[in-house]
Amino acid sequence: MAETARYDALLAAGELDQARREAEAALKRDASDLAARVALARLAAFDGNEAQAESWLAGVSAEEPDVQLVRAALLTRRGDAAGALALYRKVAKARPQKAEAWFGQGYLLAEQGDNAGARTALEQAVKLSPSTAIHHFHLGRVLFAQENLKDGFHHLQESLRLNPRHGPSYLVLAVALQAGGELGAAEELLTTGIKALDGDPYLLNALCNVQLARGNLSGAVATAETLARVEPDAPAAQANLARLRLAQGRLTDALELCKKLASRGQATSQSRMVEGMALEAIEPVDIPAALTAWREAMKLDPDDWAPANNLGNLLMRIPEDELPGAGQQALEVLEEAHRRAPERPEPQLNLALVSARLGDKQRATQLAQSLLKLERLDPEWREQAERLIKALA
Repeated sequence: MAETARYDALLAAGELDQARREAEAALKRDASDLAARVALARLAAFDGNEAQAESWLAGVSAEEPDVQLVRAALLTRRGDAAGALALYRKVAKARPQKAEAWFGQGYLLAEQGDNAGARTALEQAVKLSPSTAIHHFHLGRVLFAQENLKDGFHHLQESLRLNPRHGPSYLVLAVALQAGGELGAAEELLTTGIKALDGDPYLLNALCNVQLARGNLSGAVATAETLARVEPDAPAAQANLARLRLAQGRLTDALELCKKLASRGQATSQSRMVEGMALEAIEPVDIPAALTAWREAMKLDPDDWAPANNLGNLLMRIPEDELPGAGQQALEVLEEAHRRAPERPEPQLNLALVSARLGDKQRATQLAQSLLKLERLDPEWREQAERLIKALA
C-alpha cells in the first residue's frame, strides 16, 4: 500500500501525533486511502480503542499483512497471546521484512518466559528497524534475563539515545546498575530521567530508594517530598513520606500522615506499619492503638510477614496481667508470620521464643534447631538460636 513506509517510520519514531495528522489529511484527499486507514487503526489500537480500530479496518482485506498486524495487537490487548502470536508468525513468514511482526513475537515470547525465542525475534526486529527505541528496550530486558549484562546495557542505552523520554528504559537500566553495585550511576541516571520526564513519579520513587540504599536520608526525604507533591492523592507516595518521616525521628509528623490516609479510607499496609511503629515509640505508648495498626497492616497485605512478626513482638512484650492471653495471641500471629515467610529467620526465632515462654520446650527446640539449618544464616540469628537451645537444654 502506498505511503505505508512513511507511516511505519513515524510510528516507529514515536511521532504518533504527526502520523495521525498525516493519515487524517490523506483520508480527506482520498477516502479510499487504505494505508491511511490502517495507520489510524494502528493508532486506535495503541490508544486501546478497539471499536475505533475495527471501524477503520472495515472493508479492508483481512489477508492484508498490515491489517493482520493491527489485529494481532488487538488480540494481545485482549489477552489472547496464542492468537496474536500465530498472526505475528504468519505475517513474518509472508513478509519477513516487517520488523513489527518480529517485535510482536519477541514481546509475547518474553511474556511467556521463552527468553531464547524472544531474543531471536527481537534481534531480527532490531536488525530490520535499528532506529526503533522500543525494540532495543525489550531486547535489553531479555538479555538481562539471560544474564547477558554487557549487551543488555548496550541496547537499553541505545533505547534511551533514540527516545530520551522513555521512562521504563530509565527504570530497568537503573535496576541493572543497582544490581551491579553502581548506585551512584543509578542515581545520576534517574536524576536525568526525572528532568527529561518532568518529575515522573515512577522515577522519583526509584530515586528515593536508591538514595536510601546509598545512606542519603536527607536526599531521599527531599525526593519523597517531591513525589508527595506530584501525587498528592496517591496513598503509596504519602505512605512512603510517612516512612521517611519516621526514619528522621519525626514521629508526630509520620503519625499525622498515616492518620490522614486512614481518614480518607486510603490506608496501606506500609502506612499502618509506620503508624504502629510511631505509636510504640511516642510516649506515653498507646498499646491498644498500636495493636490495631499492626492488625490492620496484616489485613491490608495478606502476604507480607513483617506486620504479623511485629505484632507478635509487641504482644510478647505485654505482661499477661495487662493483657490476658497476650502470649497465646503472640503465638498465633507469629505462626501466621512464619507461614507467610518460612525462609525468614525472624518469625521462626520469635515463634521459638514464644513457644518456650508458653512452656512448649520441645517445639521451641525444634524451631531453633531448624533455624540453624538455614543456608546463609546471619551470625546474629545463629547466636540467638544457639543460646535458646542451650537454655532449653
